[in-house]
Amino acid sequence: MPLSPTSQLKANEELNEPCNPDEVIERARALVIELIGADEQRRFEWALLAMLRQAKWDVDRAVKRMAALSGYAGRHPELFRDASAGEFVGQASVGMMTHLPVRNSRGELVLLVDGEKLTPYAKDYTLTDMLRFSVFYMSVIMRDEETQVNGVIILENLENYPLTALSRMSGTSLSGIKSCFDWMHMSPLRLRGIYACSQPWYVTAMLKMVSPFMPKKLRDRVYLFGDDFGAMLVAAGLTADQVPPRFGGTLEGFDYAWHLR
Repeated sequence: MPLSPTSQLKANEELNEPCNPDEVIERARALVIELIGADEQRRFEWALLAMLRQAKWDVDRAVKRMAALSGYAGRHPELFRDASAGEFVGQASVGMMTHLPVRNSRGELVLLVDGEKLTPYAKDYTLTDMLRFSVFYMSVIMRDEETQVNGVIILENLENYPLTALSRMSGTSLSGIKSCFDWMHMSPLRLRGIYACSQPWYVTAMLKMVSPFMPKKLRDRVYLFGDDFGAMLVAAGLTADQVPPRFGGTLEGFDYAWHLR
């Protein structure tokens, strides 16, 4: 699908979209093939345009990131085996993570993360399951050019967030946690903001402890709203009828696995 006129303007002004993107894409593709081979390039073709836009059309930077993505897959082949949407319906149905079927007023894709659901999720699924789902999920949503240009925000409910649930998940180890952070760094996602509500005191304290180690750009995009759901939705560019009650909205009967079904 072609970009909407608004998104095309944003791509030109904010991401340095060239007048001849097809020529630049072909040049980047050829460089990727030189680095990782034609088979690997075809395997990760879904990421090429997203990487170029994330790098604001700095070809060398985007190509290096493509090579790094291939290297990550080589170190973790179990995460990149062939998969289908049906494989992950069970994981999504727990309700820990999904995205809305509508975008916000800025055209951003809206991910929903419910921290409390990490407890039942950790009982039924392993860290490898979670990463495998994340890899599949990313490879699907980042094919959408509107998402490549406008980016993603996270709407997060932190009520009863279980600090120890992840540590009890099968397969969790220092190397496993490192793999999670490495994957976050590898992905071509443009994270535009994290809007969190119902955060307990220990999450606020933890955020203060880790914020000095976060990139400034990310640190400046984390917003905590406590119980003021209305203010959170306004800041996130959403209306109550677009959002399930767990996130301060009025949308009843939301299917967290809708995008997979």
